[in-house]
Amino acid sequence: MSSAPPRTVARSTFLSPRLRWAAVLVVAGGVFAASVVTPPGDGVPTLGPFGLVGADKWLHAAAYAAVAGTLSHALAPRFRRAALGGFLGGSAYGFCVELVQAFVPARQFDLLDAAANGVGAALGVGLWLLFAFALASAVGRD
Repeated sequence: MSSAPPRTVARSTFLSPRLRWAAVLVVAGGVFAASVVTPPGDGVPTLGPFGLVGADKWLHAAAYAAVAGTLSHALAPRFRRAALGGFLGGSAYGFCVELVQAFVPARQFDLLDAAANGVGAALGVGLWLLFAFALASAVGRD
């Protein structure tokens, strides 16, 4: 029995590659749709939890954590490739959506939003790695 962490993700029998990629499209499409609609007015608080950054940055981070996590899962079974692809893909998608917002009335390109998207992508990949390592260890696949 080896103590080294597994290098591949255990394949779930109920999550085919087609279903994984469909999840990426649904999540990324939902994030895109939410990103190009007119922003809410007074309904969103100015500061997020802990009062450190704006609530919108938390929303950006959460959205792109979901994008990067589902993308990493779709790119599995190799941990390193899936993690790198999820982070780079999620961050690049977030930057591109920010560019699109420059052309949408009532929206604007914001470099801090793009940074929050990248932080969210990193968090999403980190959470996916925790899930994937736990799953791979549970089934004893290396």
